[in-house]
Amino acid sequence: MRRELRWKRRGLHRLFFFFVLLPMLCVFPYLRVVNNPNEFVRVFTVMSLVESGSFCIDEQVQTFGWVNDMAKVKGKTDGVDHYFMVKAPGLVYLGIPPYVLFSRVVAPLLGHKYPGVHGGHVSAASIPRGTVITQASTEQKLWWLRMSTWAMRIFATQIPCFLFLLWFEKYLRHFAPDPAIRYAAVTAAGLGTNYFAYTQIFASHSQYAAIAFLAFATIEKERRLSRGDVKQMRLSRALLAGFCTSACVTLEYHSLLMTIVLSLFATLTFWSPLRAVFWVASAIRPLRGARRWIPLGTSVNPTRMLAFALGGLINIPHMMYFHWTAYGNPFTPGHHQLETASFATAHHKGLWGIVWPSWDHIKSLSIDPGAGFFSLSPFMWIDLIAAPIVLLWPSGGPGERAHLRIVTVVWIACMTMAFGVNAGFVEWRGGWTVGPRYLVVCAPFFAFGGAVALERVAQRSRLSRLLARGVGGGLAFASVVMIGTVGLVFDTLPEAVARPFAQFFVPMARLGFVPHHIGEWFGWTSTTLWYVTCAAMLLAPLIACLVRQRGETRPETFGRVLTFAFAFAIGMVPALTPPEDSSALFKLHPAIPFLAGWEPPGRDRLTVLREEAERFGTRGIGPCLWYQVADLERVLNHESQAARDEARARSAMPKERCPKQVF
Repeated sequence: MRRELRWKRRGLHRLFFFFVLLPMLCVFPYLRVVNNPNEFVRVFTVMSLVESGSFCIDEQVQTFGWVNDMAKVKGKTDGVDHYFMVKAPGLVYLGIPPYVLFSRVVAPLLGHKYPGVHGGHVSAASIPRGTVITQASTEQKLWWLRMSTWAMRIFATQIPCFLFLLWFEKYLRHFAPDPAIRYAAVTAAGLGTNYFAYTQIFASHSQYAAIAFLAFATIEKERRLSRGDVKQMRLSRALLAGFCTSACVTLEYHSLLMTIVLSLFATLTFWSPLRAVFWVASAIRPLRGARRWIPLGTSVNPTRMLAFALGGLINIPHMMYFHWTAYGNPFTPGHHQLETASFATAHHKGLWGIVWPSWDHIKSLSIDPGAGFFSLSPFMWIDLIAAPIVLLWPSGGPGERAHLRIVTVVWIACMTMAFGVNAGFVEWRGGWTVGPRYLVVCAPFFAFGGAVALERVAQRSRLSRLLARGVGGGLAFASVVMIGTVGLVFDTLPEAVARPFAQFFVPMARLGFVPHHIGEWFGWTSTTLWYVTCAAMLLAPLIACLVRQRGETRPETFGRVLTFAFAFAIGMVPALTPPEDSSALFKLHPAIPFLAGWEPPGRDRLTVLREEAERFGTRGIGPCLWYQVADLERVLNHESQAARDEARARSAMPKERCPKQVF
């Protein structure tokens, strides 16, 4: 019986992560027309390092066209301007192996070669913005840029971020033994925040979230397992924690303040400096009594702290080398040399564009229905309500309670730094985004806090556990619906889109404007696989939170499902409230500008239906097809065109005689 239960749990575990894997690996939201600077400057730099051994991206700008987020730096030897990315270099190094595999193995097998001039260094000043030099055909360049970006995304972003979720679920088992609560937290972090959207792009936001939480968790686990005894802590884990902590800065410059909090946590864990002071004081004759303040069996040996420092130092040389090579100074990033003059001026304010945070910015980043972290991911509301419960009434023995309080204070301090820095950015919205992109790091931390809080509440009684499962699952499902589905279509939206779910995902899914998917590698070019992937995304929180638990009675199951539905309905409220700009819900927001350049082109429902309607005209099913075309045109706000097509159909057949369309 136990073996059967264990097998059922293992099967559920595998099915859950299969449903998580499909959306994280199988879709490729990509639009060349958007010219995403957050991604392309990194892609260009990887190309330049592999093809010409340089951080300079002049050749890539010449080949593929101008992009933003570049620094213009005057060369010391030739005296002309050159382009470099204005990003932390960590992700670029991760992108080199997959690009080498693509450019040296996969592309030649498919009959393609790099369309640029190898090793060609041209003057940035001689390249007019938007100019593309025809060294290769436009189609060859577009193919190379699209497929190389896809390769970098899969191996440097999507697979590592999925593996982090596997590890994250295992890590949560100590704090949340209940699988329903644990899976709800993993779903909310991985699919129910913009963590998912930024696993679909070659940018460093999701990797930064994973590595920052890994640093926190490594320190926490060593502190917990050793019960504060430095002598019992492993040197390898201290080294790993130091590496992960400094790696945050190599991925995102603005993580510096948060890494200070993590470093302080590591210092108090791996070294215990107050105990070290007492140890030194005990060598002085008048202060020998201080020795009794040191708990028996406790070591103040600094080797663990030295290992942490050594791990942190590993990331410094390559970062300084990039700064020195690109900007001429190993200690400063290139924000003061931005190619776009307005951006350069803005980043001269404060500390490279970071000033004192504004309360209005914090409020908008938190609860704005279109861009707020908590509004778009309602599972994270649990922390705002329940974190005080963990601080005031933690569970376990005295040592466990003290440890849980310390850990909670640390992650709250880290998140306070993240919010404060983001609210202090001159460009605090971050341009076109899905949710607040500088707050992707909050996803695992708040999911961890939510899991701990739900488990603490669930321990009170059987009814409390039922409610905790239902509330956690319902809010996790709402989070996936509100923001996860948006990232499944595209990863970058204009700031004017007030309700991303209702004004982008629903219209785009209905119209069939869905992105590339992995089935295209094998000749499966229809949109079907995307809809299958979307279904898998929605099934992940459902299968995790609605499957009947062992020993649960039917009334309890009904109560849990009812709680789930109620929590889901409450969580969806921000997505369905009327926008302030009076734009309509469930129609594409007028600010969406990129449908004309949608990729892949020509397979959306509107195009296919119009072609079929043109073929039939007013014969046979033609009028019904024209009615469908008109309905879809209204979703696009093309009222005049819809009226003409509907009038054309009405002249041949009344609409009442056509079958009703559900979607």
